[in-house]
Amino acid sequence: MLGRLFARVAVLVAGAMLMTGCDSDEPTPTTLMNGSRAPELAVDLEGIESRAVLTVVATSGIGEIDANTIAATCLARADGDRVSGPIVVRTGVDGESVTIRTRSTRGLYGCDNSEGRREEDRPICGVAFGRLSGGRLPDPRLDVGACATKDGAALGFAWVEPNPRTRYVTVERNAYVEVYETAGRLPVRVTTSEVEIEQSSATFRVSEHTSDGSLIRRYRLEASVAG
Repeated sequence: MLGRLFARVAVLVAGAMLMTGCDSDEPTPTTLMNGSRAPELAVDLEGIESRAVLTVVATSGIGEIDANTIAATCLARADGDRVSGPIVVRTGVDGESVTIRTRSTRGLYGCDNSEGRREEDRPICGVAFGRLSGGRLPDPRLDVGACATKDGAALGFAWVEPNPRTRYVTVERNAYVEVYETAGRLPVRVTTSEVEIEQSSATFRVSEHTSDGSLIRRYRLEASVAG
C-alpha cells in the first residue's frame, strides 16, 4: 500500500535497555541490493551484540542526479523544481529509498524500491508522502506490501525521526541489524521484514547511537496503515 496513507504509530522508548544477540546461524549479508559490498562500520555500537551491516547513503543536489536512477524517477514524481535541500538516497540489503523535502508543500516525498516483483514492471515499488507539522512528521508514512525481496518476502518502509545527536540508526533484521547513517538533517527511511500483510502493519525494532557508538535510545516502532 502507498505510504501516503495514514499510519498509526506506537513508540515504546526504553533507553536503558540493550539489544540482545541473534542466535541464528544464517550468514550475515556482505553485499547490498545494488551488488556493492557493504562498507565496514567504523565504530562498535553500544548494546548491539548482533552482527551489523552498514548501508550506504548518498546526498545530492537536484542538478547532480543522473538519469535512469531511482533518484531521477523519484524527482520526476515529486516535481523536481520544488525540491528544497539535499536528496538522500539509501541502499540497504533488500531495499533502497529516496527522501526529498518539498518546498511548496513543506513535506517529505519518498520512493521505495526492492528486487522483488512489482505491479506492471514499474521502476519503483512504493511511494510515500508526509506533510510536516511543526517541522516533524505526524506519523512514519508506512509503506507495506508493495515491495518484496527477490525471494518474495514482504518488506516494510518507514521514516524514523532521529534524535539530534544520532549518527547511526539500527533496525533489527532476521539474523543481523541493518545500520543507517543520518544525512541531510532529514528523517531516515528504514526497512523491516517484520510485517503483517493482513493487518497492513509492520514493526521496526530500532536503536539510535552517537558518532562514537554510544547508545542514545532503543524503541519499537509499530506502524499500521489506516483503513
